[in-house]
Amino acid sequence: MIALAHKTVRIGRRVALKVAVAVLILTLLPLVASAADGDVAAGRRQALQCQACHGLDGLSKLPEAPHLAGQPARYLVKSLEEYRSGARKDDMMTLVAKKLSDQDIADLAAYYAAIEITATPPR
Repeated sequence: MIALAHKTVRIGRRVALKVAVAVLILTLLPLVASAADGDVAAGRRQALQCQACHGLDGLSKLPEAPHLAGQPARYLVKSLEEYRSGARKDDMMTLVAKKLSDQDIADLAAYYAAIEITATPPR
């Protein structure tokens, strides 16, 4: 059943599932679009300041710094925004993130998200 403004309409389960999926997609679309706004080439240039800890290839050179390569862009955007605002704390990241514009963050996220990672499970 779907409740409309003035009446309830009965629909089948398949139709209800399709409606639910469409609503979910429309809800998540802005998140995907905002992460896709970054410029990979510009992000690569920005990443030069990140390479000492995270490596230009996004593979960390320090045990306390996480790998960034292949992470979802939205996760990277959220993390950098939280460092910039102070909601997330790390002395080095706070210093770096405070200087980043929204576009810088989008570019960095696009660059690191675009790096393809492959893994081979142990035998």
